[in-house]
Amino acid sequence: MINKEVLEQDRLFIKSWLDTYFDSPHRDILMSHPAKMEEADYGVPSDMHDSEVDEEGWVCWRMLDSKVTIDQINELVASYIKPGSDTYGPSFSVPPLYVAYLSSRYVLNVYLRYEGFMIELPNLPSDYPLRELRNLWSSSELLIKAGYIPFASYDDHAGPVCWDTSKPNDDHDYAVVWFDHDILTEEGQTSREQLEHYAQPLFHSFREMLMRSPSSTRS
Repeated sequence: MINKEVLEQDRLFIKSWLDTYFDSPHRDILMSHPAKMEEADYGVPSDMHDSEVDEEGWVCWRMLDSKVTIDQINELVASYIKPGSDTYGPSFSVPPLYVAYLSSRYVLNVYLRYEGFMIELPNLPSDYPLRELRNLWSSSELLIKAGYIPFASYDDHAGPVCWDTSKPNDDHDYAVVWFDHDILTEEGQTSREQLEHYAQPLFHSFREMLMRSPSSTRS
């Protein structure tokens, strides 16, 4: 159950964190993206445009307040993460700070750069904000059944960044690991026992992951 007061505090933090993230020398690059040209593509929706579309189809974009609801997030969880499918922990709930990320702003191009690697959070366009997360979960059935819930991508899509639901903490968050796609496509890597050997640890929680990112440590 989401604590509404905590959620509002987390949303304020996310908005401040995003403002800091985009307040950088690379702002013009980060806030430029291909415009949406067809209904099914992944470009910038018209309401997020902050300039005219250029001759190459790119446009400057702006963040907007999100209309994603807790019910929509819960429906997505119920569709892909079945209670009891993970025998290594209790039924899954999305960490509160990630709920805040999904429901605070429509935003694109969020790359968290650490020493030696980068993590990309899902794009949240105004027309279909949960589509990238839905796609990630729909293509990760074996990981999810083993108790690893993908929520981001590692360094140029080298593999999924996941919560390890066997390692929850007191803040309803989970240890963060990542898997190399090459390992996941090898025949036979399907069980929890097999996969945990290849789970590469990153952070103790999503909150720690965000707090250690440059946007949180930038003075």
